[in-house]
Amino acid sequence: MSDLDEDLLIMREKNIGRLLQRAARAYSERAVDLLHHHGYSDITLFHTILISNLDADGTRLTVLADRAGASKQAMGQIAGDLEEKGYITRRKDQKDSRAVLICFTEKGKDALRAAYNVKLMIESEYERVIGRQNMKKLQSLLENLVAEQKIGKSGSDL
Repeated sequence: MSDLDEDLLIMREKNIGRLLQRAARAYSERAVDLLHHHGYSDITLFHTILISNLDADGTRLTVLADRAGASKQAMGQIAGDLEEKGYITRRKDQKDSRAVLICFTEKGKDALRAAYNVKLMIESEYERVIGRQNMKKLQSLLENLVAEQKIGKSGSDL
């Protein structure tokens, strides 16, 4: 038996941070599972760290790492694997010839199209569980939280 306060233990399990982490993980796992059913069985949860942060017109590796909260080395490993599988390619940045952009290949763009349909499927599943109005409200609340965090992060109010 733990010698920690029961309220602390309950809060540890039920706090919004942990619930958001678990919901995000469940969403990602479901998305990868559905992508496998759409013929993209070589995409893993590990790969989604890069894919979900890659802009349609390409992104620098350092930016991808920063967005994902990962090291440049870890992102480089993911990029190498996805490049080997044919989902991404590296090309010179037209704005800075010293920089390299990670870009989707045609296969990567096809996977993005499949992922779009997968997201619609998952949102439909969620809607059946919590209802259309709650789904809209959830999205709005999450958008507000994300917007507020961006404001707080860039400000000097710490």
